[in-house]
Amino acid sequence: MSKAKELLTSLDKLKLEDKAALLREQFQDKPDFTIPDAASVLQEKQSTLYWTLHKLTQNGYISRTGQGLYSFQNRKAESIQPILSRLASRILDVLRETGHDFFISGLDILTGFVDHVPETYPVLLFAGKSDADEVADILSRNKIDVVPYTNIKDYSAIRRMSSVGELALLIPTQEFAYAANGLATFEKAFVDLYYEVSRRDYPLSIQELVRIYLNMRRRMSLNTNRMVKIASRRNIHQDIRHIVESDAITNTSREFAQILNKQTKNRNDEPRHPKVGNSA
Repeated sequence: MSKAKELLTSLDKLKLEDKAALLREQFQDKPDFTIPDAASVLQEKQSTLYWTLHKLTQNGYISRTGQGLYSFQNRKAESIQPILSRLASRILDVLRETGHDFFISGLDILTGFVDHVPETYPVLLFAGKSDADEVADILSRNKIDVVPYTNIKDYSAIRRMSSVGELALLIPTQEFAYAANGLATFEKAFVDLYYEVSRRDYPLSIQELVRIYLNMRRRMSLNTNRMVKIASRRNIHQDIRHIVESDAITNTSREFAQILNKQTKNRNDEPRHPKVGNSA
C-alpha cells in the first residue's frame, strides 16, 4: 500500500477528538479557518467533512464564526449584553424586589443580534406557575399592562391595541434552568421567540428571525445541544434540530424533502370518493 493510501486510511479511522487535534495544530493561532482549509488537513470527501465540522462545532471543539468559517478562538457570549426595552427594564426593576421566580425572554434578550429593533413589541415574561397571579397583580399596581398568556390565541388582537409596545405577556412556567438574574440565556430566548413567531404569529418576520440566528452564530459560540434540549420542553425540537443541523443537510436531502412535501400535499388534496357497498 502506498504511503498516500496509508495516510488516507488512517485519517478515516480517526476519532472526533483526533480530528480536532489535527485542525488545532494547524489553525489554533489563526482567527478563522475555511472549509477548504479543513479539507486540506483531514482529506475527507465533502459530505463527510461537513458532518465532521458540524460535530466538532456541536461538541465545542470549534466555533462557527461566519459562512464557511470556523475558529478555535471562541467568541464569548458574555461580551454581548441585552439592551432591554423600557418596559422590560421597568419589569425587571419591579420584580427583582419581590423575590418571585421570573425571567424575561425573547426579543429583549436578543437585541444585540437584531439589525433593526422594532419600536414596539410585546415583552415575553415568564413567571413561576404558583407566582403568576401575584406577579400580574404587582405589575398592575405599578401601572404595567399584563396579558395572561392563556388569553392570547394569536397576536392579531394585540396588533389592534394602540399600546402594543407597552404590553407584557405573562407565561407560567416551571423551568428556570436556562435563566439567571431575571434574564433568559441567548439559547432559551431564541427558542422562545421562534415558538412565538412560528406558532402564534408574534409580530416579527421570519426573515428577521433568520438574521438574528445568523448573527448569533457569527458573534458567539452557540450551544446547539442546549437549544435542542430547550426546544424539546416546548415540543419544537424537530424544528430547532433542523435549523442547527442545516449545514449538515445535503442538497439531495433538501430536494427529497421538497418533493416529498409536494407529493404528500397533492395526495391530501385529492378528492376522496366514498366506498361503494351493497345496500342493506
